Amino acid sequence: MTTGTPRSTHLYIVTGASRGLGAALVRALLVPGNRVIGVARSRNPELEAEATASGVRVAWHLQDLSQPGPSAGWLASVLDAVEEAPASITLILNAGVVEPIGPITQLHDSTLVPHLQTNLVTPMTMTGAFIEHTVRFDCPRKVLAISSGAARNPVPGWSAYCAGKAGLDMFIRSVNTEYASVPEPRTLRAVALAPGVVDTGMQETIRGADFAQVQRFRDLKDNEQLASPDDTARRIVAYLARPDFGTTELDDIRKY
Repeated sequence: MTTGTPRSTHLYIVTGASRGLGAALVRALLVPGNRVIGVARSRNPELEAEATASGVRVAWHLQDLSQPGPSAGWLASVLDAVEEAPASITLILNAGVVEPIGPITQLHDSTLVPHLQTNLVTPMTMTGAFIEHTVRFDCPRKVLAISSGAARNPVPGWSAYCAGKAGLDMFIRSVNTEYASVPEPRTLRAVALAPGVVDTGMQETIRGADFAQVQRFRDLKDNEQLASPDDTARRIVAYLARPDFGTTELDDIRKY
């Protein structure tokens, strides 16, 4: 790791970076002084070209984020390969799935287990790897988990999603409890942030599902009341830069 040069680069790791809010977050981070590592299960050539044209250093990785062990191992190896000490480092846990949607009586382990691995277990193992493999950088560290209003207010038919996101909220609180006393410069702050109802592929999946409140989500689309991914991403990036980041463990971007 190079320590003789000034620490001017802020390093961001974004999961689920190829589409939806994750892709929008990568776009919002394409500013001088940042370095981005994006990971997803698929490629986005248009976004990759945009990143190249920006001049910001962006590395793209393919990884099945429903596999907690390999995902944590991937992150550990990526962090160990970083040679230039960053001014700060942030892990954005954005990847997630909403299905299965339906009654609790129709839940099956074949769909429930991969869901919870993607939405809860992998964020937990990746956070563990992040904490362990960033100590050597001697810089401030942040974890931002993309949560949901459904973590705090249950939606009929969304039991898997609600439970996984509620678990993620509590995990973030646990991170802060365990690492609150870490001294500067290696401080660690974590937030679970609800992004609001954003016009992404996940919302399209929701509108096509069969559950009691589906019409509410269809109406949001029809009435143009969904937040745009790019606007939401810009607000999230601004939120990350707030000096009081971490003060509110469970937060909602719609408050800002």
